[in-house]
Amino acid sequence: MKRIWLIITVLLGLQFTYLPAQAADAKVIRLVTEPNRNFTGYFYNDDLATRLAPTGDLGNLVFFPVKQPRTWVVDTAFIDDVTAMTDKYTIGLANGEKIEGTGSEVAKGWLKQLANASGNDRVVVLPYGNPAFRLMKIYAPGELNYYYFHANKRLAEILGRPVVSDKYGKFSLGNLNDYSSLQRKYSDNRRLLTSLSRVVEAPELITLRLQLARLLNPDINKVFRARLIKNSDKEVVKTSRKLRVVSGRYRLTSAADKLPITLVNNFSTPVKVSLELLPRNSRIQLVGIKNISIGANSKLQLALPANVITPGTVTVAARLTDSKNIPVTKYSQLNLNLSIVDSRVAWFTSSAAVLLFFAATAQTVRRVRRSRK
Repeated sequence: MKRIWLIITVLLGLQFTYLPAQAADAKVIRLVTEPNRNFTGYFYNDDLATRLAPTGDLGNLVFFPVKQPRTWVVDTAFIDDVTAMTDKYTIGLANGEKIEGTGSEVAKGWLKQLANASGNDRVVVLPYGNPAFRLMKIYAPGELNYYYFHANKRLAEILGRPVVSDKYGKFSLGNLNDYSSLQRKYSDNRRLLTSLSRVVEAPELITLRLQLARLLNPDINKVFRARLIKNSDKEVVKTSRKLRVVSGRYRLTSAADKLPITLVNNFSTPVKVSLELLPRNSRIQLVGIKNISIGANSKLQLALPANVITPGTVTVAARLTDSKNIPVTKYSQLNLNLSIVDSRVAWFTSSAAVLLFFAATAQTVRRVRRSRK
């Protein structure tokens, strides 16, 4: 019995001394950089190619890593930048000039070496874009989970092995103290994209939504952040216009007419939406339509029944919603000119016009005959 208790004591001692010490000795390798591309996809410069080479700081980490045990802490946004370099890529210079990058082969070699070097190690994933963890945890915990989910999924696919999310922010460094100046910009843009995400599952929308996290990266300076914000605003507005009701001016001339409406989906995947119509006065009655399927990169023409009550003008606000009537786009304006023509009046006017035509013709014939005499 004493021997059994001795063995148990030794095992417990090893558990509470040797194993934690071994874990504590694990070296941390951080693969994190500031954003290398803008929201349009252009690289700011070609410095990353130099850094990824075996002689560069990022190349040295994977080609000559510290000895095991080690933990790799990775921002998937950075890995996406490297992956984008493996094909032809473009650098957008500050003067507006576009030039081709030269680091494709370097990027391919770096990614291959990363997969080999980290194959038997623990890989910990930061939230996508490395935003300030504490800030996100307080103000946008749902979006933080979104960043973790897609960062984990993408990195696991690139490395071909499971990875672990840093859910408690242990490896997230730095904090952002001036969030108030960013809050409106970040929140407004995020709200637009999350609304679209209710019906759109296109990869380009997911990527743009993830990229917004970079605005809250604590490692970038104010000048660079302002540049990112300006670029993100432009790209978010452009993306929000990909799904919309086309604005226009229309004229309806009968009490029971058809209102032509055009819906646009410029995303790479089909969507299913509902159309909401809101006349600004009671001159017309319109009813929206549910469960409309719009193909990828296509337009859809609709002709909706319109019941005209009185002549005049009316503005109709039209927007797209999801199946629960939650808006996914902003309102578009349809300006209608309502001019009802009674059928009896139309018949009388048409008949009078025909009679006037024949009378004018007869008068002309008589004048010709007189001139000949």
